[in-house]
Amino acid sequence: MSVVTTERFEVPPAAVPARRTPSFTAESMPPALGRSHLTSVWAELVVEEGSVQFTDEASRNVNVTAGQRTPIPPDIHHHIKPAQDAVFHIQFYR
Repeated sequence: MSVVTTERFEVPPAAVPARRTPSFTAESMPPALGRSHLTSVWAELVVEEGSVQFTDEASRNVNVTAGQRTPIPPDIHHHIKPAQDAVFHIQFYR
């Protein structure tokens, strides 16, 4: 699985997976994921099928496709927009 990232945003090597959401589709995702929100810990958007548009206040706007993941830094507002064929989940770290 490849990572869509920049130098500035990488899950720290010492981070340990803590929990993950169930797999969501465009229809089943919680509405809050489509609005600006933030997390207090590192996370990753993991796309299993289709594609998901990820946008954050640090001017990142990336299209994450099946088999890819992108880091979500703590304390940065972001939102997502999944394509109709998307299946994805969020992995949280501690």
